[in-house]
Amino acid sequence: MKSAFVVRRASVAILLAFAAPTLLAQMPAPAAVKPVPAGIKPAIPQPASVLPAPAATPGALPVDPNAPVAPLTPPPPPLSDIIFTNGDVITLDDKRPSAQAVAIKGSKILAVGKTKDILARWKSEGTEVVDLAGKTLVPGFIDAWGQMSRLGLYSVAAQLQAPPLGPVSDTGSLLRQLREWSKGELAQRFGWIIGVGYDDSRLREQRAPSRNDLDSVYRDKPIIIIHQSGRQLVANSKALELAGISRDSIDPPGGSISRWPGSKEPDGLLEGSAAVALIGALPQLGKDDRQAMIQQGQSLYLKNGYTTAVEARATPDDFALYTQAADLGALKLDVALYADLPTSAAALKGHKSIGPKYYKSHLRLAGVSFTLDGSADERSAWLTQPYQYPPAGKRSGFTGYQTISDEVVGDLLGSAYANGWQVAVQANGDAAIAQFISGIRAAAGAHPGKDRRPLLVGAQMIRDDQLDALKELGVGVSLAPQRLSLGLASLTDDALGAERTARFIPAAAALRHGVPVLLHADNALVEPAPFGVLAAAIQRPVGEDQQLTPLDALKALTLLPARQIGEEKIKGSITAGKLADLTVLSANPLKTPADKLGDIRVIGTLKEGVTVFGSNEGGVPITHQGLPVGRTSVRHPPAGSAQSD
Repeated sequence: MKSAFVVRRASVAILLAFAAPTLLAQMPAPAAVKPVPAGIKPAIPQPASVLPAPAATPGALPVDPNAPVAPLTPPPPPLSDIIFTNGDVITLDDKRPSAQAVAIKGSKILAVGKTKDILARWKSEGTEVVDLAGKTLVPGFIDAWGQMSRLGLYSVAAQLQAPPLGPVSDTGSLLRQLREWSKGELAQRFGWIIGVGYDDSRLREQRAPSRNDLDSVYRDKPIIIIHQSGRQLVANSKALELAGISRDSIDPPGGSISRWPGSKEPDGLLEGSAAVALIGALPQLGKDDRQAMIQQGQSLYLKNGYTTAVEARATPDDFALYTQAADLGALKLDVALYADLPTSAAALKGHKSIGPKYYKSHLRLAGVSFTLDGSADERSAWLTQPYQYPPAGKRSGFTGYQTISDEVVGDLLGSAYANGWQVAVQANGDAAIAQFISGIRAAAGAHPGKDRRPLLVGAQMIRDDQLDALKELGVGVSLAPQRLSLGLASLTDDALGAERTARFIPAAAALRHGVPVLLHADNALVEPAPFGVLAAAIQRPVGEDQQLTPLDALKALTLLPARQIGEEKIKGSITAGKLADLTVLSANPLKTPADKLGDIRVIGTLKEGVTVFGSNEGGVPITHQGLPVGRTSVRHPPAGSAQSD
């Protein structure tokens, strides 16, 4: 059987993979070997000098050894490099929703159609015909919002998830996980201990661990554990000391420092901006380690079928690291980077790379971003109506945190529009969303006439009237539907109550109001699993009227994110002329029940016709290939770009 996804072009076998226990040892993967069909003995070519002379033909004229040899005519290049057949092809192209075969030439899709037509027109000598054997071909997934470097760090930290995702069911098992991780190489290199994914609502004690609990592991090394929401953490005494947090500290705007009951002494729990400030005060990883985190995050994206990722809230230092990775040829998928506007405004002033019409070595500076509030499940989103019960230490009537003043929000959005930068803003509570809408309306009024496609990220508690405003202003929303099931107990019992929880993340309402809906994996979940995202959007535990159809959910992971970043003409669907960014799945997600979507596996991922992830599962052999020679710099114009001013 011929090897699928074998790229018939000169290539460099480069695979930057970082296994969790040995993340920081950069080891190139061995070159893949194309399997030989059973029963066929591979031919071993011999040097010309030892090949036997052909037998003389009776009656033939003797051959003059000095006669000139006619030059050999090289064979013509194949009409197509690869043709996929015998599977389900979900194109997501409304003009041709499904197909039987796809032909690829170089980095682009050459043709889509019926098998007999594609083979008759585009198959020639040298074309690799891939039998999908009933598997499904879809456009490469696009994560509309994420942080690849943070994902890499989280994936190698101590895993503190509750069953069935992890072993942590009480404080004792959580501390055991931290002690075990602290013995490893990464803890020694980092100089601090990090755990991710705890959920106090699923601990037997029904409370978050305290600084005293973490001090029992180490008191002289900083320790932090990050909540599954990604927006709160617990720190031990050493971490609090390094951050300068004491009994005299005041709550920062948009955050809180939890205290022992009846005392001003911090108990270790930090929320919102207070958590962000502490992380910034911890010992920083070296550049090599941070590059390793980018590669680890990338490997998780590729194995889950993603061909484009968004790096949100990137600082100037982050941009420097990604630029270095790109220059080294280490990026195997496209990264659209959004610079954190509050920290990067000075560096971005007059920057000509904002909104370029090409990627350079798979990196593009696409726009700017900032955050307005937290998440409703942890009661840090900014609401107009009070939470059902306030967090510990807060008075009745608590409505969350306003992170930034109206004036500053207006200035940030105004500067983005004045400079022609696409803007993405994270806001979850309806009060924060109202602040965003007001700022966008003012900025668009002052700088009209340009298609910037602003993005609202989160939108957990958005109202119908606010959806109408987003439609009017041309704003899309990117939603993380898994947050409903992960935070269901907290949302229902503490934060919102049953009625408001049923409308939490109203995806279907957004579509009904004509607002483009994108879906993203939450980095706090550690791995960007597309079928977990799909399942959460299609089958909700409450609020069934907000469920998406499987087709709308799949578009929200492909075509709509491509449009959001201005690349719908080159990505997001299997259409002739677009980039060959493709993913092979073990089953058809449009035909799979929602409760079985988690069983779908990614068999292979192609970026611009090159296999960047693959396995031999399911009878479809895949070879690992690196970037072909001469394609370390990719320039593909996203015609119709949201940044084309």
